[in-house]
Amino acid sequence: MAGFLLLSYNDPMAKAVIVYGPPGSGKGTQAELLERNYGFIHFDTGRFLESLLRSEKAKTDPILMREKALFDSGKLCTPEWVLSIAKDEATRIAGAGFDIVFSGSPRTMYEAFGEGATKGLLETLTGVYGKENINVIMLRVADETSIKRNSGRLVCSVCGLPKLESVSLPHCALCAGDMRTRSLDNVDVIKVRLTQYRERTFPIVDAMKKQGVNVFEVDGEPLPYKVHAEVVRALKLIK
Repeated sequence: MAGFLLLSYNDPMAKAVIVYGPPGSGKGTQAELLERNYGFIHFDTGRFLESLLRSEKAKTDPILMREKALFDSGKLCTPEWVLSIAKDEATRIAGAGFDIVFSGSPRTMYEAFGEGATKGLLETLTGVYGKENINVIMLRVADETSIKRNSGRLVCSVCGLPKLESVSLPHCALCAGDMRTRSLDNVDVIKVRLTQYRERTFPIVDAMKKQGVNVFEVDGEPLPYKVHAEVVRALKLIK
């Protein structure tokens, strides 16, 4: 295919990046910037799951109904269900020869490392990218920043992009879709999500460090383009 260089499994140039951070830290924004500027495929687990849970099928499918109740309350979806989806997508994207970036996933120890005969996402990524090419970016923001950024946030009902505070348009600036408030973005739910982030994500990152995965901490408080510059520097990306 002209204009594209397809990479094979375990290609030393291919990268898998996991962007972690509390709600409102800019995980999705940084993943989108890596996709737009460096050719990564952004697998936004939350957006992907939400699209499933907002589908017509979710009104009658018992599994999707169960997961939707968890999702809308701010709690994490069932790890086994999320893990199977994430592994399938990671394998598919790697098989197509692309770098991959996750925003906020894997979210539990089970999703990251599996259990018993079930392998976790980290083992899958190691198999298709190589452990030396897996990088974790930890975005740091204060709880106050997280709550301020998320509460009252509007996102497009079609493409999912957030509405910028500086833009007064009543519709999405990209696709003109109607804007909506996510069920996740009220103060009480955000506080639940912050607690779950601390209790579940920190142990995952510590365990990844012990297994030799590269982990970089980046200040997520500045403007997104400044944060992006630090992410690019940490990942040693060259345009």
